[in-house]
Amino acid sequence: MSDRPAAVLAAPLDALRAAYTAFHPPGSERRRRPEQFGLRAQEVTIPAGRGGRTLAGWLCAGERTDRVVLLGHGLGLDKSRSLPYARYLHRAGHTVLLFDYRNHGDSFRDRGFTGFDRKFAQDTVAAARYVTTLTEHAHARLALYGFSLSSFAMLRALRELHPVVDAVVCDSGPACDPPAISPNLLREGLLTLPERARGGRAGAVAERSFELFNHLTIGGAHWPPAPAAPGYATTPMLFIGGGADAVVPAEEIVRLARRYPHARTLVLPDARHLRGLWTDKERYTSTVLEFLDRACAPAANDPGAVADPTRTVHR
Repeated sequence: MSDRPAAVLAAPLDALRAAYTAFHPPGSERRRRPEQFGLRAQEVTIPAGRGGRTLAGWLCAGERTDRVVLLGHGLGLDKSRSLPYARYLHRAGHTVLLFDYRNHGDSFRDRGFTGFDRKFAQDTVAAARYVTTLTEHAHARLALYGFSLSSFAMLRALRELHPVVDAVVCDSGPACDPPAISPNLLREGLLTLPERARGGRAGAVAERSFELFNHLTIGGAHWPPAPAAPGYATTPMLFIGGGADAVVPAEEIVRLARRYPHARTLVLPDARHLRGLWTDKERYTSTVLEFLDRACAPAANDPGAVADPTRTVHR
């Protein structure tokens, strides 16, 4: 069926729908709540531009008000999927802000089709600036913590947020060439195509078309960020990859991390996409918490204060 002329002709349209759906996902019907994870959260509304646009967030106050971690989420998900990460960070004393990116969860809807790399970075900047307007966190050490989709946004936002941000953690991303890995979203079932566009000539056309449309949707100008750009030369970064990740392969993450002088990497050999915390919880959490403790220490703004920052940790 996938080799029929009609299926081949329809493949680009099928790919266009998939590319649009990737950044305009249907809302989640069942979402987890903070209290299910032992968290007391304040629902917050984050200003995100003109026209009353807002992002939805949960602010979980920790024992320490001088350390705040902004948590993103993956493509097509929402802030509730990051609650397991908020729990272990909160137990370690961190204040945590979880938020939904545009078109996700309870945040505003953006019907546009292009430039979502820039738009998601703007959402990250909006969340970070919101925190700094809160009296109790105005002078807090701030860390960005992104997953897959939001790892791209967090890293991109660093340029505008420097020197407010003291550390960046990226899990299951990003990669040097986002459009090149976009067909993996289809191959791994994160996005679906009609049966007629799977396999054969129609499948090949759909994958190639999806890559092109995804390039338009994401954007990608000035990516990856230059190592010498403001913030990237001095900010401590931790990149986490999974050896069994078929969406964003660990070698792509490591290759990107090597661009930055104060980046370190953690590779968990058996972890699939976004499954590092569950594959090896002890190593995952201890590495992240140790990294944040070092990066958010009082001397964190001095690059020399980060011990052996370029080392790669393979687990």
